[in-house]
Amino acid sequence: MKHLTGLITACLAAALMTVSAFSTTALPEIHSETYLVMDTASGQVLLERGAHTRMYPASITKILTCALALEHMQEVGDTLDSQHTMTYEATHTIDPGSTHIALTEEEVVTLRDLVYTTMIESANDAANGLAEYTAGSLDAFPALMNQKAQELGATDSHFVNANGLHDPDHYTSAYDMALITRWALGIEGFREAFGATEYTVPVTNKQPDERNFGTHHHMLVESQYYYEGTTGGKLGWTPEAQHTLVTLAERNGLELICVVMKSSNQYDKYEDAAALLNACFADYSACEVSSEQYVRHTIPVMEGENQTGEIVFPSQSFSFARPAAVAKVEIKGQLIAPQQIQQGESIEPTLQFTGPDGELLAEFPLEWEYHALTEPVQPVAATGDSGTAEGFSLTWWQILLLVLAAMVLLLLLIRQWNLYRRRQRRKRRAARLAARGVDVAPEFRRRHSEEERRTRQTIAFSSTSRDRDNLVPVRRYPRDRGRN
Repeated sequence: MKHLTGLITACLAAALMTVSAFSTTALPEIHSETYLVMDTASGQVLLERGAHTRMYPASITKILTCALALEHMQEVGDTLDSQHTMTYEATHTIDPGSTHIALTEEEVVTLRDLVYTTMIESANDAANGLAEYTAGSLDAFPALMNQKAQELGATDSHFVNANGLHDPDHYTSAYDMALITRWALGIEGFREAFGATEYTVPVTNKQPDERNFGTHHHMLVESQYYYEGTTGGKLGWTPEAQHTLVTLAERNGLELICVVMKSSNQYDKYEDAAALLNACFADYSACEVSSEQYVRHTIPVMEGENQTGEIVFPSQSFSFARPAAVAKVEIKGQLIAPQQIQQGESIEPTLQFTGPDGELLAEFPLEWEYHALTEPVQPVAATGDSGTAEGFSLTWWQILLLVLAAMVLLLLLIRQWNLYRRRQRRKRRAARLAARGVDVAPEFRRRHSEEERRTRQTIAFSSTSRDRDNLVPVRRYPRDRGRN
C-alpha cells in the first residue's frame, strides 16, 4: 500500500488566519499607530489596528535575518559554533552612528556570536555578517528575505537590507511581522536567542578582550515595565520608523505575539504592549483539540467510475485561543474537503472550528495519507454536494439494518416491561391476600404449573416439521383412574 503524506505549506496556513471578534476587555489609549496580537499556535488575530498598513520596521527586521541564518545553518549542517570571517563590506557599510559591536575586517567569530549580538545588542555589523553567511553577499540576501516573506503570505512587506536601517523601499506591517515571528519561533535555536537577556563575545583574533552585552527590552527583565510571562522580544528604532517592538508572552498555556509600530515615546511601546496582552489574556484561554473528534471518515480517490484509493486523515492535535464567552463543549469542527477526488487531483483539506453561532474561531490545514486499494471498487451513489464533507456516509441497506435492529430492540424492551408489570401485579395481589390471611401458596403453585405446561407446549410445537411428522400421540389418563 502506498502512503503519501500531504503537508500544506506555510503560505496556506497564513491565508487561514482569522480576525477575532471576541475581545471584550476595554482598552486604554494605545499610543502606537498600528498594532496586532496573534495567537502563536493557530495564527488567530485577537486584536489589531492598522494591521496591514505599511510601516518602517527598523531593527525588528533582524528577526527575519536571524531566522534565515539559523535555517541555512541547519540546511548545510553547520552549528552555532561554526565560524565566520567578517568582510570589509559587512563591517564598513553601516552608518558609524548606528548600533554595532565594533567587528572588524577579517575578524573570526562564531555564528552564535553573530546571532546573539544581533538579537540582544541589535548590532548592525553582526546582522550583515549573518546575511553574508546565509546568502554569500549583502546584495544577495534581500532576495532571500522577500522570497521567505512571500512564502509566509507576508504580502505587505519588502526588504532591502538585513539590519533594518532606513530605506524608503524597506517596509512591512504589524501583521507581516507577526507572521514572520511565528514562523521564526519554529526554527531550532531561535527561541533561545529571542529570549536571551545577556551575552559575552569571547576574545577573537582581532579583539583581545571579551565584550559583554545585555538586552534593552524592559519587558524581559526586572524593571518598571517588566511583564510577567514575557519569553522573548526585539526592539527597533530609527527616526523614520520611530519605536517598534515585538514581544512574545505566555500565560496558562496561551502564547501570544504582540507587535506595536511607530510609537513616538520609547516607554509608550511597553505600556501599549502590556495593555494589549492583558486584554487578550483576559478574553481568551488556550484550547487543545484532536482532529479525530471531528474527522471520522475517508475521501474516495476515483479513476473514472472506479475507486482506486482513499484519502485517510491521521489523528492530529490543534491548539488555538478559545474566547472566554465560548465553552469548549460548544465548539464545532468541520472538515472542509470534497466528497471525492479523481486520481492525480490535488487536495488541500482543512479543519474549521466554529462557535455556537457559527462564528469562525480557527482553521487549520490537515495532514493526509493516500492509501491505494488492492482492487478497484465500484462507486457508491453520491448523496450531496462535493464541497464539504463531515461525519459518516451510510448506504440505504445499512440504514435499513439499523432501523430493523432498533425495532427488534424496542420489541424486546416492551416485552420485558410487560413481564415486569405482570410480576409486580402478582406481588401486590399476593400481599393483599396475605394481609387478609389467605394462603396464596396453592394459587402460585397452580400458576407455576400452568406456566411450565405452556413452556413445554411451546418447545414441542417449535420442533422441525420432520420431528412433528414422527410424533406419536401419547394417551394421558387421570392420575386417580385405576383398574377393576
